[in-house]
Amino acid sequence: MVFSSKTYGVANHHQHLFLEKADGGKEKDAEGAVAPTPAGEDSKAPESNTTTTTSNDETPSTTTSAATPAPPPAGNGLGVYVAAAFLVAEMSGSGVLALPRALASTGWAGLPLMAVLCLAVGFAGTRLGMCWVLLEHRWPQYRAPCRQPYPAIARRALGIPGQWVVVVAQTLTLVGVTAVVLILTGDLLASLATPLLSPCLCTGVVACLLLPASWLATPKDFWFVSVAGVVVTVLQCVVVVVTTALEGTPSPDPSITTNTTFTNTTNTTITIYPFYTSPSLSSFFLGFGTILFSFGGASTFPTIQNDMEDRTRFPVSVTIAFLVLLALYMPVSGVGYGVFGVHVPSNILLAVSGAAVTTVRVFLFVHLLFAFIILLNPVAQGAEELLGVPHAFGWRRCAVRSLLVAVEVVVSLLVPDFQAVLNLVGGSTIALMSFVLPPLCYLRLSDAPDDSGRPHRVVGAWERVALWGVAVVGVAGGLVTTYTAASVLASPAVQQRSCF
Repeated sequence: MVFSSKTYGVANHHQHLFLEKADGGKEKDAEGAVAPTPAGEDSKAPESNTTTTTSNDETPSTTTSAATPAPPPAGNGLGVYVAAAFLVAEMSGSGVLALPRALASTGWAGLPLMAVLCLAVGFAGTRLGMCWVLLEHRWPQYRAPCRQPYPAIARRALGIPGQWVVVVAQTLTLVGVTAVVLILTGDLLASLATPLLSPCLCTGVVACLLLPASWLATPKDFWFVSVAGVVVTVLQCVVVVVTTALEGTPSPDPSITTNTTFTNTTNTTITIYPFYTSPSLSSFFLGFGTILFSFGGASTFPTIQNDMEDRTRFPVSVTIAFLVLLALYMPVSGVGYGVFGVHVPSNILLAVSGAAVTTVRVFLFVHLLFAFIILLNPVAQGAEELLGVPHAFGWRRCAVRSLLVAVEVVVSLLVPDFQAVLNLVGGSTIALMSFVLPPLCYLRLSDAPDDSGRPHRVVGAWERVALWGVAVVGVAGGLVTTYTAASVLASPAVQQRSCF
């Protein structure tokens, strides 16, 4: 499987065409793009501006006439590597810290499972990126900036019901993910400020710090955040792996089957005797949800793609991002579980100590602040589109986003257990947005007939089987994981941790 848009015959000349004038001032549709031509022209580009031809690989391409405005100068959007950095930054912040615990739930089978899920979600992510390329190709109005790109894809592929499924699932996903980030950020601040501040109070402090930054418009307005996030992620993974390997050593006595207590103090060497157990069905699927959460960034993929200079190159960014994630996740999860066994904590940073670890906690705290902003952005833009908030900076944008941050704070205080929320979100809406919907949308858009009655893109048999396999795994694994995670979340042990 090749994760590249070069295998498709879609023309690259369409970069960020702004067609408001060419469309004669048409009213914008629900996704924030110019409304499509009515009266049966839903699957065609405007005839006055474009003509459709078919390339040798049976993929239609669009030839722009003189009536279509010229594309803006290059350099107005994100590049391939910066977009990949955004993907790594938004997916790696909190998920990587919980992966050793995921292996404690799945056993050593979690490592190959992680590789398979990485491949599956990455493959589906490249096809989600191609969905937007197909949209721009067939409906030129989508070449203009769009506030709700994922719902727009679902609308064209699955109709109005599909659009609303994506709106609800995307909102729930990002609310859940941002709640996880907020809880984890509060926990990190509490670990640095103990005993001055409690975790619940730290969550409120973090929200106050995040409020002004949440008012920024789109990811391209804070591209530097992604680069800093990748640097922090790599640093934290290196420090965790090295510190864990040095502080914990396997037991020389195989008869010892329980862990010693690992209360770490500075300049103290602690010997850990790892203890491994066979996973149960419920624990395995909890680990499945955690691993899926760590790769679950599809809800924001189209938003980041919309800010790219060349959107056809987004599948390349996805490929780079998932290869980087796998290279980071494998050592952290393997070493963490190998050293601490079944007693590894939900946050691996809490199992190690030292000056380097404290430094990483500080950097990670800053990184999670920025990750929260990236993750909140698609929900904010969707709410602003629904409420008719202008694109320009103003008090209405500040009010809407401040209200969203307040909602996140309430959710985080109600369930201040980031592992419980993480498992539920990973098994439910992330499975839907990352596993199920991308293959379905891509196949529907590709199979739709063009003017000559042929599909817009011919999907090969092996690619089709792989896409359906990804969707089936997502449905089956997601249902079992959601049920298991919901049961844990409703347990008295978790409910008693509520800040209320």
